[in-house]
Amino acid sequence: NLITPSIVEENLKATKEKLARISDDTLLTYPIMIDPLKIEAMSLLGKLFASFSFAGHITSLPFIASKMIQISLESGWSSLSPAAFAHWSNYLALVENKFEDGYRYAKLALSLRRASTSCIYDGAVIFCTTNTKIFVEPVQSTIEFYLEGHKAAMRSGATRYATLCAMVYDMSSFWAGKNVKAVCCAMVETMKQVKFYNNLLLLTIILPAFQVAVKMAGETGIEQSDLINASGESSKERNFAAKLPSHILNTSFHGFYEAFIFRQLERAKQDAETFYEEQSESTINMSSPMFMREFYFGLVSFWIGREKCDKKWLLRGIASKHALNNLATTASTWNFENKAFLLQAEEQFSQMDFVAAGVLYEAAILSSKRHKFLNEEALANELAGYFYLDTGKKMKSIHYFSQAFQKYIEWGAIAKASTLTKYLN
Repeated sequence: NLITPSIVEENLKATKEKLARISDDTLLTYPIMIDPLKIEAMSLLGKLFASFSFAGHITSLPFIASKMIQISLESGWSSLSPAAFAHWSNYLALVENKFEDGYRYAKLALSLRRASTSCIYDGAVIFCTTNTKIFVEPVQSTIEFYLEGHKAAMRSGATRYATLCAMVYDMSSFWAGKNVKAVCCAMVETMKQVKFYNNLLLLTIILPAFQVAVKMAGETGIEQSDLINASGESSKERNFAAKLPSHILNTSFHGFYEAFIFRQLERAKQDAETFYEEQSESTINMSSPMFMREFYFGLVSFWIGREKCDKKWLLRGIASKHALNNLATTASTWNFENKAFLLQAEEQFSQMDFVAAGVLYEAAILSSKRHKFLNEEALANELAGYFYLDTGKKMKSIHYFSQAFQKYIEWGAIAKASTLTKYLN
């Protein structure tokens, strides 16, 4: 029978209602699944989930995870039940923004994984639960679980999840403010691994991130031979990437991020517009957290809106500000407070409330420092520098540009830091 959206919605609702009536302690005492037909059904659904996930057919993923949970509740736990709850936690957190519920089932999935006699799906469970935990727990320490997932996946022979864990760890390390040079070197090794396993999909995802990181670092300390061997795109890879619906979204995001960081307004506007159009047409995402895209899209929108006197872009910035405010209040103060403050500062700058903007820039800087986001501490200082420069307080701007320069150097973004020297004379 045809699975319609109404059937999917009804199924998801039924699963939520069933789980709401059962405590975690009760769930952990469920028996082992012994019905061979149910075990085979779980295996088939697990294969469908993996195939659809890696092929980009993501609209069916919540339905599949829901069905796997329903079978588990009826017939007991199979080796795939922890993965089902891990996927369910991703749906609740990444799609529905229900972070408390998603976090609950992420912890349940990990408990079931520890109790399971099979380790074949450990990589998938650790990867998906980390995707949820990264919203709630301090991101700098939480992303280390991707490395644990990589090791677990390699032990079980799940090379796709192993390379996926390595790739997301590298990209998350960059956004978490880990040393840029170290991130670039790690990405080189990951891309070698991705190429070895011929996973062109992951290569098209990591390449734009790698190219931005290298430009930020200025290729400092990276062997040119490694750089070329790891990142050189072939025509095969370019043709493959062109057919992926997510490719334009990924490349346009990194495009406007790079243009924003290096203050290339027209390119930033072009790539941000492409990103906005593609994002409005994209479907749900259950694969990895996308809050960094929302954050930087908000920042670039306020910049474009001010420079072009375009209300449309300012409204887009405000929408991103609301999204980050929500994350700061419902998911994690540690991970999102500084980002929310910086977007609020940019909004007040755009609305010419300069007193409020100055207070918020300082709040963003202090919050970034307190929560150990070195990269965002550098960025908040830089944006405060532009704010004071544009509002006629040149001497005050020099203080913030100087702080930004020092923090970018500390982060390892040597090439980026050098772009600020003209403001320090």
